[in-house]
Amino acid sequence: MQRSAAGAASGGDLDELDRALVHALQIRPRAPWSLIGPVLGVDPVTAARRWKRLSAEGIAWVDGYLSPAYDHAVHAHVEIVTDGALLAGIATVLADDPEVLSLKQTSGSRDLLAIVVARDLGRLVDYVTERVCRVPGVRTTRIHVITMAPFEGNKWRLRALTPAQRARLTEPERERTAAPVGQLSPLDHRIAVALGRDGRLPLNELAAHTGTSVATVRRRLRTLVDSGRLSMRCTVARPLSGYPVSAVYFASVPAEHLDAATRALRTLPELRLCTVTAGPHNLILDMWLRALPDVHALEVHLARELSGLSLRVNERAVVLRTVKHVGRVLDRRGFGVKAVPMDLGQDAGPHASATAPGEDASAPVPGAE
Repeated sequence: MQRSAAGAASGGDLDELDRALVHALQIRPRAPWSLIGPVLGVDPVTAARRWKRLSAEGIAWVDGYLSPAYDHAVHAHVEIVTDGALLAGIATVLADDPEVLSLKQTSGSRDLLAIVVARDLGRLVDYVTERVCRVPGVRTTRIHVITMAPFEGNKWRLRALTPAQRARLTEPERERTAAPVGQLSPLDHRIAVALGRDGRLPLNELAAHTGTSVATVRRRLRTLVDSGRLSMRCTVARPLSGYPVSAVYFASVPAEHLDAATRALRTLPELRLCTVTAGPHNLILDMWLRALPDVHALEVHLARELSGLSLRVNERAVVLRTVKHVGRVLDRRGFGVKAVPMDLGQDAGPHASATAPGEDASAPVPGAE
């Protein structure tokens, strides 16, 4: 197959400097403007001003989140079937929940597909049954517990920089510190929540938000990033990324081939998220594509290239609208409008009651995220 997604991205309202700026921040999300500017061949003030415009308009943003690959929390895909007349209101209500990391309206056998986070399996069940299922208009749900996330979106790149520019932005390799044992500290959670709202928050403001000193927050942030517990990413609005179509593939592969399959999938430029799940499908893949025909063309490519691993796509769904993307609520254009980051810092219980569409659902239940 002649795969259309192999080339560099191009965005309708992003010029070359904008795309280079986003790519630079994808490589190094908190790099100083004194580095970014020279790498891009512009004054640091120009780079900072460009970024201020992109972030203010919701075109691109930097945020941080606790990585499912290292965090002890439980993540799951939750399929939600709704009363179609109430779908938009249900999506609005759930997008305001910090337990919902991402939320998509899709084609196929479900109306909404969410990625939900909970402290443990019991709280996952409580959240789905006591919160999601009680939102008026929700009919049924199906949970796919995520056991591994071999590839996350923070590894995806826009492909706008030259190899020399990328090399200048790459930090020297440091020995990765061992992941902390046990639960993260309250300070760690406060750092993650603050960066979930603004990943480029200056250290002095991050210290003020988290109630600690600049020296402490600098040291702890470095430890969290180096250990892999905290992931940082720069995200661009998908319609401007050059990959305006999003599709989700529900696939299965024999357990003995899982490692080989995920290694092969990581080479796909379309891949945004690969999760291994416990359910009727053991692989759920989130892909960004250039056009609707690529939904099937990619499946043909997968069948051909991974035929030796017996990978089978059981179902595919086109994303009709992304309501929330890794803690960022999006408008109908796919632009970021507000942050509702994951926050498991408190010992959260289930939501006490459902909120009907149209009511204020922005305030979490006391004790919840």
